Amino acid sequence: MMDKMINVLSVDKDKKQLRVQAQMHLKDLYATADANDMSTPRSALPWWQGLTLAGVFATSSHGTGNNVTSMICDWFVDVTWVDAQGEIHTTAKGSDEAYALCGGLGLLGTLTEITLQLTETSKTHFFTWYLKDDANLADDVEALLKITPHIVVMWRPDVKKYTAHMQEPAPAHAVPIPGAACNVIPQQASLQANMGGPMLRAWQNDPFNKGTFYYQSGFDTMACTLALVSAIGASWVTKPGPGSPLGVPTPVLDGVALTNHITSTECGDQCAFTSKALMATGLDVEFAFERSRLKEWVADIKLLNEKDLRGIPGWGAHTRCLLPGYYVMRFGRAPESYIGNAAGLKEPVYTQQQMLGSRATPGVPSRYEWVQEAYEQLTLCKYNGRPHTGKNWDRTFTNPRCALAAKFGDNFKKMAAMQDKYDPERVYEPELWSRVAAGQGYALKPKCQLDRSCYCEADEHCADGFACKPSLAFPEYNTCRPEVMN
Repeated sequence: MMDKMINVLSVDKDKKQLRVQAQMHLKDLYATADANDMSTPRSALPWWQGLTLAGVFATSSHGTGNNVTSMICDWFVDVTWVDAQGEIHTTAKGSDEAYALCGGLGLLGTLTEITLQLTETSKTHFFTWYLKDDANLADDVEALLKITPHIVVMWRPDVKKYTAHMQEPAPAHAVPIPGAACNVIPQQASLQANMGGPMLRAWQNDPFNKGTFYYQSGFDTMACTLALVSAIGASWVTKPGPGSPLGVPTPVLDGVALTNHITSTECGDQCAFTSKALMATGLDVEFAFERSRLKEWVADIKLLNEKDLRGIPGWGAHTRCLLPGYYVMRFGRAPESYIGNAAGLKEPVYTQQQMLGSRATPGVPSRYEWVQEAYEQLTLCKYNGRPHTGKNWDRTFTNPRCALAAKFGDNFKKMAAMQDKYDPERVYEPELWSRVAAGQGYALKPKCQLDRSCYCEADEHCADGFACKPSLAFPEYNTCRPEVMN
């Protein structure tokens, strides 16, 4: 039933407001805005058009905007919802209930309608710092934020390069590029997917470098090349070109486009994580923490990749590369939310390890996954990171060493009070959040690392052939690494 609640309820062209049902997808929101000569705020929605407005709102999902509008919770007017007793409420922005609903995981009830404050049709100038050396990455970011608050940084510490995608208002007289569209999410045309899927599967399925595939293909070197070309080397915007019929439009690094067209990607079954031929899945893990600590965090991630990726003995150690993907940095401001993943932060930075693993190797961790395990624990514990409820594994919410509820302080108590008022029986509360509220850590079990429900404390928690060992860079955190690598 909910999937049919996708309609436009009213349009106020004078106020530039839309009232829509909350299961509308971002793709349809952009189309509705276009049809009514309106624009969504710049860089204030997530990248994928397949998300629903209710999902985006309930997880406080975001775009990027340092100390400016950057998420839907910043620009909604009111939201209608139904509580566990069946009572209908309409809540205005800024109220206590709004703080509980934004990023509130639907703990109070079901979101049914939302009124959004858009702008008149706008154009955006997009521009790119392309494949820059990362020696001074943190300082570079600070300099770029003085140019525009709308920045997305995509970084590969293993190849020591990053790309920064930036947006700012375009002059009124600027002419938008015809057919320009956001294509930031990695996509796989049929030919690419049919070649890349088996290669990713073979690489991931040989974590100990026992097969000839690793030596004959030099796949890590290939992975580094792909990272430069199709990950941090990919453009944010594309336009129609000679390769478009094959699913490979022309990249554009600098230009002007309609704001609605370059905020999120619509890629259907060619998204890297939806392609049946590629058989891959996104291993997305995101945390929010204070931007004042970004320089320290960048240095730690560099050390982690130096020690834990390339510092472990084995064939070709110096050429090892992470999975296809990147580390991402986005920026925001303190949200009007009790438990959204940036709640309580003064000036959040959102850091995300967004990698692509094969779905065709059951019983085998993704390639070099121990680096991801260390990244998660490091950011969660040392940097007091708050996990994103729309992306992360359960273990990032239930790590007994770094309890989540305490990170939100009094806001967590305010959220619980709202639940007591509107859902005292906890009808809407999922089992995971019940454990978070009770302070219950994850349960250790054999091979729990494989389903990413734990961080190991003993070898039995790892996959076959892997052992629980301290990180070389940060020995306070255990990871599952191969017992021996050729």
